[in-house]
Amino acid sequence: MKFSCDSVKAKIMKTIVTKSIKAAEQNANSACFLYCNQPTPPKDLKKFRRF
Repeated sequence: MKFSCDSVKAKIMKTIVTKSIKAAEQNANSACFLYCNQPTPPKDLKKFRRF
């Protein structure tokens, strides 16, 4: 079975996108327990909240 460079590159990019979306969801649903330690998140991040 022969892999082309384009298909491998496309799979890697798809994986990076899905992992970054999962990290954004995790960040949107969590909070820092220390006072004034977590910076304000961007407004677009609120669409990932799951409450």
